[in-house]
Amino acid sequence: MDSDLRQIIEALKVIRSVAILSHVNPEGDTLGSALGCHLTLKAMGKDVATFNPDPIPKNLRDLPEVEEVICANRLPRPFEGYLVVDAADSRRVGGLLNGLPTGSLIMNIDHHPTNARFGTYNWVDPEASATGEMIHHLLKVMGVPLSPEVATNLYVAILTDTGSFQFANTTPRALRAAAELIEAGAVPQEVAEMLFGQRDLAEFRLLGALLTRMQISPDGSFAWMEVTDEMLKGQGLGMDALEGVINYPRSLRGIKVALLFKEVAGNGVQVSLRSRGKVDVTKIALAFHGGGHKNAAGCTVPGSMAEVRERVLAALQRALQGTKE
Repeated sequence: MDSDLRQIIEALKVIRSVAILSHVNPEGDTLGSALGCHLTLKAMGKDVATFNPDPIPKNLRDLPEVEEVICANRLPRPFEGYLVVDAADSRRVGGLLNGLPTGSLIMNIDHHPTNARFGTYNWVDPEASATGEMIHHLLKVMGVPLSPEVATNLYVAILTDTGSFQFANTTPRALRAAAELIEAGAVPQEVAEMLFGQRDLAEFRLLGALLTRMQISPDGSFAWMEVTDEMLKGQGLGMDALEGVINYPRSLRGIKVALLFKEVAGNGVQVSLRSRGKVDVTKIALAFHGGGHKNAAGCTVPGSMAEVRERVLAALQRALQGTKE
């Protein structure tokens, strides 16, 4: 057993109060992992509270016990331990780790290969499909029962981070974990309806506009779409309306990398990258102070849409040149 995993288990057994922290712009893995831990530790009699700096995206508002997640940029009080899930570095949880008492116990559980090991204990497993897969293993080792609510949250974590079991991180280990979570009470049909069956008409109209404006490189190796703040506001939508949109250019025949540029009012441009094959988009994201995985990464780049597009696409072209045999 990993030594840090062992130390985290021992710590969780003895501490009485735990704050669970998940990363900004929350998605299925970070929230599913956080809630799976929250419900389990609560059932163990712990004083537990879960925090995230940003609002819950629309497609995740029906996660079991999601109302337990407190939207905050600062912790209201000290805790005996701080459990950070799915965050590659301390900045990814906003300001939630700022101002902690000296010597605070920070337990860092993550599957990003770029993790900065910022915790007191750092259990980092880049071979895991999702942090939710790691939490499933943690609870098995601890010998605690999985309720249907915990199982559903962890199933969502694995399902979303594997792209509905389509990405390269869909390993036998991930599928075995998903099967055990279904056996524990997760219902795939209900999860699919929650995640993918709640689109509004305005979202389809936005998608139509984005697909019409989609650009493809001259050699057909990459494609990108751009979303302005005005486009979102014009349809009365927020950033959560863009969930899954990048999969459309990624699904084009011959495309190696898909990009989605999202204008953030007053804060530059968010860039999402998805790849197929051997192109490692983490390297591109890291060049712009972002991070992620080989086939799924992101970053936020200061500048106008045109400036950011030019810089990121130039970096991508260099990366693609480097992968040619």
